[in-house]
Amino acid sequence: MQPPLGHCYWALAPFAPAPPFRIYQEAAAPRSVDSVEPFTEAARKGASEFALLTPVKARPVLVITEVLPEHEEVLALRLRRLEKLASDAERERVREGSDPGLFHLKPDRFPDLPVENAAIVSSLLRLPAAALDRRASLGALDDNELRALHERIARIHRLRLDMLVLERAQALVQRAQRKR
Repeated sequence: MQPPLGHCYWALAPFAPAPPFRIYQEAAAPRSVDSVEPFTEAARKGASEFALLTPVKARPVLVITEVLPEHEEVLALRLRRLEKLASDAERERVREGSDPGLFHLKPDRFPDLPVENAAIVSSLLRLPAAALDRRASLGALDDNELRALHERIARIHRLRLDMLVLERAQALVQRAQRKR
């Protein structure tokens, strides 16, 4: 598995923009916009790109895709420190894989994370590859762990993968038939 896929790195990750939006226009004072409607109205008139200030955070993330070449981006997951969970029982559920929303990152595989963490399965982040500090990996999943995480992501997001599975099964059947 080639980095950054399956590796954890420090990254500059934005928070999702949410109202009120602070909009900046050239030669005008910043102003707040309370909803998305003024943006969609402007887009209908041909102005579909806006400059917003959005808070960002330097945080460790787990990269779950290769660099997507058409946009030089990756998909990554935010992390949750197990110490922030409410109880020992919750932490144990995560460690044993019983919490579908959190994927445990084994401390021995992620030695450069300062505390024990889990990837938040529902927190998909699209990040420019340049937003990752790839000087040093904080740890990495193995192939089986990455496969299990991908399956969990598909389940929690209720992704419709039935046709992909069917196509793969048909290809395997055809290959088996040719070998006979």
